[in-house]
Amino acid sequence: MLSLRSPIGLGAALSASLAASLLSVSPVQAQTAGAPSGNEWPGGVDGSSKPAACNSFALGSQIFSGSFACIAGDKIYSSFSLIQDTGNKLASSIFQFTINGTNHTLAAIGDFTPGTYEYGYTMTIFDALNSGQRLESAATSATSSNIGTSIPAWTKTLDVSTNDEDLFITTSQAGGPLTTTDGPKTFGVAVQPVSADFISKLVVANLPNNAVQGITDTVTQKFDDGESVPGPLPILGAAAAFGFSRKLRSRIKQTV
Repeated sequence: MLSLRSPIGLGAALSASLAASLLSVSPVQAQTAGAPSGNEWPGGVDGSSKPAACNSFALGSQIFSGSFACIAGDKIYSSFSLIQDTGNKLASSIFQFTINGTNHTLAAIGDFTPGTYEYGYTMTIFDALNSGQRLESAATSATSSNIGTSIPAWTKTLDVSTNDEDLFITTSQAGGPLTTTDGPKTFGVAVQPVSADFISKLVVANLPNNAVQGITDTVTQKFDDGESVPGPLPILGAAAAFGFSRKLRSRIKQTV
């Protein structure tokens, strides 16, 4: 199984050896036993309980099962909800959890053709009272393998809500580079949160051959004194993503 601390290089095409290693990973187990209901983690900061560790990959059908929760590093992902999903593309996509330094990224890998794709989730720092960690900033991005005069054409937004502050992050494309990113946008120093609710949305314009293969949401935790800022987490290598995601999806389904 791939380590969360060795994320895939999403900016380059996947090599044959890397693809082979990814296809050998064991399936993500939906965290149904003892999964949260309501507010069993009061703010997620008391350290009283936590879900099982996130594996590297999960099918959308598992993520949106209504009972999925997992922890990556000290970040709890929970309360996933499917809001809009044209052609059930999110439900059949692959979700990837990665950690790169202090960046925590949730990516959806699929073939998002013209339509609207929107989902929500919550991120909470486990035992933040003792660790002192906070959520510092957030960013969002999307990647397409198609390029032309008017494509790719899409808008990706990320709405982050806390008890004290909201961040709205948006990026769009209408022909040009394969990948665009907005952020990071930073929470105010006085209100750096320990938990936040996210609404991630992608709208793909109704144009021929228009599609997006990968979307990412990245949260950076605050830096302690002496920590250095890591480099940005690269985005999905879109040229190889769709074929790879179909193979990986098949592998996960066979072993569930």
